[in-house]
Amino acid sequence: MALAHDSFATPPQHLKITGYGRSNGFSRCEDPGCVVSRDGLGSSCGRLACPSCGCSGTNLSTLQLVNASGGVRVRCSCGHSWVQGASPVYVLTRAETVECTCPDACERDHANE
Repeated sequence: MALAHDSFATPPQHLKITGYGRSNGFSRCEDPGCVVSRDGLGSSCGRLACPSCGCSGTNLSTLQLVNASGGVRVRCSCGHSWVQGASPVYVLTRAETVECTCPDACERDHANE
């Protein structure tokens, strides 16, 4: 069995973005210690923010999904997107699931596959 790397080990600090295009303003959330959880919400303020970069405000855009039961896809200017309220999906690449052909000992745990 292959394991996916958890990139959310340390949640990002919550930053607010104002403005548009090249004239963006950045400021920390007014709630001290506010971080962004995996579901895209500030831990103490509850505002929508990107779980990848921690930014919220004018950098986020939403798209109502027709085939999801009330789901809203949120896209961040950093390139990350997620469905608000849905659990995260982890994708394993073919390189992570293919059988090991290393002649020497490798990092994979073949006994538990």
